[in-house]
Amino acid sequence: MAMEPARLRKEFRTLLYATCCDVAKAAYLRVGNAAAEGKLKADTDVEAYLHTAARNLAIDKHRQQKRMRRHTVQMGGDALDVLPVQRTLSAEDREVLEQLVIPQIRGMRDSQRRRVVELQSRWLSDREIALLLGIPVARLHNLRNKAVTHLRGKLAGHIRDEHRKTKKDDGEKDR
Repeated sequence: MAMEPARLRKEFRTLLYATCCDVAKAAYLRVGNAAAEGKLKADTDVEAYLHTAARNLAIDKHRQQKRMRRHTVQMGGDALDVLPVQRTLSAEDREVLEQLVIPQIRGMRDSQRRRVVELQSRWLSDREIALLLGIPVARLHNLRNKAVTHLRGKLAGHIRDEHRKTKKDDGEKDR
C-alpha cells in the first residue's frame, strides 16, 4: 500500500498526491473492515483487491472533481461587474417570509424537498443547491415543485389573489 498513492497519482494526474494518499488509506480501511467482517473469500488476492478498491475510489474522486470543474465559473478582470444584483426584499415581504413561509418550511418533515426550499429561501442558485445536495438539477426542479405545491396548500389563505393558481374550466393547463 505504500506505493499505491504514487500509482494513483500517475494514473489520475488531476488528483493531488495528498488526495491519492487519502484514497489509498480509505481503500485500506474498507478492505480491512470487509476482511474483519468475513466478507472476503478465503482465496482472495488481497493485494489486487486493495489496488482495485483504491482505483475505484480514485475514479470516484476524479469524477467528483470533473463535476465541480464543470460547474465552476472562472472570471477575470471586471467580470464581477456583470453579476446580477442580489434581490432585496421589502420589509413586508421579509416579514411574510420570516413569520409565515420559513415556519412552514421548518414544519415540513426532514427530506430533500425541505432542504431544497430552505436553501432556495437563502437565495442560492439551482446549481449551487444541486451541488450542495449532490443531485442533478432536473431532480432539484422536481423536488422544488413538489415542495412549492405543498407550501401553497399550507399557505393558501395568505396568497394574494393575483398569485393564486386556478384551474381553467375548459381543461387547459394553468401554464
